This record gives sequence, structure tokens and C-alpha cells, in this order.
Amino acid sequence: MPIVASVCGELRKRAVVAEERPARLTDAGRALFAHGELSLPSSAACRRCGGRSVVISDELHAVVRDVARLARAAPPPRLELDQCHCTVETKIRRVLALHAAGALVGKRVLLLGDDDLVSLAIASVVREFGSETTIARLVALDVDERILALVREGLAAAPFPWVCVEHDLRVRLPEELVGGFDTIVTDPPYTIPAVRLFLSRAAEALAGAGDVFLSFGSKRPGAARLAQQAITEHGLVIRSLTRDFNEYVGAGVIGGTSHLYHLTASEETRPLVGEFPGALYTADA
Repeated sequence: MPIVASVCGELRKRAVVAEERPARLTDAGRALFAHGELSLPSSAACRRCGGRSVVISDELHAVVRDVARLARAAPPPRLELDQCHCTVETKIRRVLALHAAGALVGKRVLLLGDDDLVSLAIASVVREFGSETTIARLVALDVDERILALVREGLAAAPFPWVCVEHDLRVRLPEELVGGFDTIVTDPPYTIPAVRLFLSRAAEALAGAGDVFLSFGSKRPGAARLAQQAITEHGLVIRSLTRDFNEYVGAGVIGGTSHLYHLTASEETRPLVGEFPGALYTADA
């Protein structure tokens, strides 16, 4: 990954690779390396949203400032837990994606891990544009007490009911969380065992029909196929896949981005992983 980053840096100096992330060729770069062409009059990609389907409008500037303030207070990421904080814009885009999918208003929301502070982004958006009935219930679950301390402080003035739970997902969910949620949001560690584990806990937590928003973007060979295989095995259906939806500060092992999977439950949705004693994080391997 450092070698690839260095090559991209040299190509950016020569206007072959664009400044935007993830890495992509400029028009000049495509002209240099294309083996064929299709001279359409203009690009079909949405220039405002960058292909992510949602855009942060000017009306959200106050939310952006608020979430940026909260993000600055985040503790340093624990690399042994594969923590890597997503950007402020990504936090807000996730909230907008939930809302656009009808998975936010009136829903019981569970965050399986919240070092990205999406719970605080939800609270900021609701304080600005919603009310005490916008969210039926929000639970932020994490193994890192530092994260939970910050989330508790940030949610203190939230208009909706919320709870923070310290829990290691290698152990089954607390009984009071089983079958109690409509929407699950999770950004697991960068390994396939972590995807399987977090999907199993999501399946445990869903109350019948519901939505799971999974962020995953490992660049290891075959990882995308194995992740999608795990999704299918858990009886979940891919409603949409938005490539490079998430951007991170750092995260060289995944190229600084990850994809957002919007999954929906089916009659076959079920957890497959019980207690988990094996290797979970990148460092474990």
C-alpha cells in the first residue's frame, strides 16, 4: 500500500491521477492509457454526489460544524481494534442514507460499534431538523469505554431516548437487545470473520423485517466475494451497494475508503455465529 500511494503521488504531480480520493485517472490520464474510447458528449456520473447517491446540502452547514466539533474530541483510534475514524462528511452522509432509505424516522436504531460517532451525527441532525419523536430509540454499543464516554456526553442533550452499552460482540448480545431493532448500522473490522460475526449480531438484533447498513471495503483478494457470500448465508438481501461511500482519515489497508451495503432482512435471516473465540482483527492475523 505505501508503494501504491507513492506511485499515485508521482502521477498526481504529472496530472495523470486526480487529486480526489479514491484514486482515479484524470481526463489526460485516461487519454494516455485508454486502449479504446467511447466519445459520449458528457459523463453520466452525478458530479454533485460523487456517485454516492446523497449530497450534503447548504442547509446542513450547522450540522457539519457541530459534528466536526464533536469529532475533534474523539480519542485516538486503537489500531489493534481496527479503529479508523471516518470523515465528518461520511458521518453525515450515513445519516442521510438512513433517512433516504426510510430507516431513520420512527425507528429503533442500533449501532454495532460507534467509533465513527454516527450516533452523534444522528443527534445533531435531529436537533436541527427533528423532534423527540423522530427516533423511537437509539442504542450505541461498543467495546471501547473511551468511545462510549464521548458518546454519552454528546447524547446528553439528544431529544430522543438513548442508551450506551459496553459489550464485546464476540459474546452474544445482551438479552434485552435481541429482536429489538428496526435499523442496524455497523462498520466492522477489516476481516471476513468480523463481517460474519457482526452480521450475526445484526441478525440477532433485528425485529423481523428491518435494514442493515454495513460498511466494508477490504482490498484483500476475494474479500468482496466472501463478504457478499456471508451476507447471503445470513439470509440478508443486498438492496444497494454504493462503492467508496465512506472515506476515512488514514485506513491505508483499505485504501482510505469502504463501500456501503444496504441490506434488508428476509424470512431466512438468522444468526450463524455464537460465541466467537477466534481471530477477529487484522492484527490477530
